Amino acid sequence: MTTLLQTGLRSSWNATTRACLTPSSKCSLPQSRIANVLRTQQHTKPSSLSARRGLATDHSKKPFASGGALAQHTEKKQWKDLSTSEKVATATKTTTNYTVIGAGVVLVSIIGYAIVSELFGSNSDTHVFGDALERVRNNEKLKDIIGSPMMGHGEPSNSKRRRNRRIHSQVVLDAEGKEHLLMRFYVEGPDNEGVAHLEMVKDQRNKWEYKYLFVDIP
Repeated sequence: MTTLLQTGLRSSWNATTRACLTPSSKCSLPQSRIANVLRTQQHTKPSSLSARRGLATDHSKKPFASGGALAQHTEKKQWKDLSTSEKVATATKTTTNYTVIGAGVVLVSIIGYAIVSELFGSNSDTHVFGDALERVRNNEKLKDIIGSPMMGHGEPSNSKRRRNRRIHSQVVLDAEGKEHLLMRFYVEGPDNEGVAHLEMVKDQRNKWEYKYLFVDIP
């Protein structure tokens, strides 16, 4: 509608320009047409603006209505309002959840205890290796032959980055059913190197006790 009105207005101005090139008595008709067009535009704009405002108001109301409906659907019942079957189902679900959580905590605790015992326990390979290496370092004869400081490591390798590989050890049972720990590691110093061998047996307190510890030097 607006485009048509603008087109009519442009045509009226063209007609007026052409009419004014002629005697002035012929200019009165286009002027009246321009006035009618302007009046038509003034009456048309407010109505279209009101329609747009009404449309915007309708759209703005919809989200509030949907939000209210959503709030009604998500409202939870109180415990006293539940039926007997609903209470039993809720209690069973809660108990199951706590049971699963408790089992997970126990499992994590067992794994953590096993890791700590393996790395830092008195019967762990790490602890035995550290104690044996300290005994080797404190031996005066080995200090004279190998030199000081002495370093201990696992199985030899051509790569220096692989010196910290796992220490070779194994646990065997004798004829009486007693456990024996056999371990081998390597010792290096400024003057020489050697291979340490040890054997340990568990005592009555379930602790490892040295049976022998010696170092072979080539």
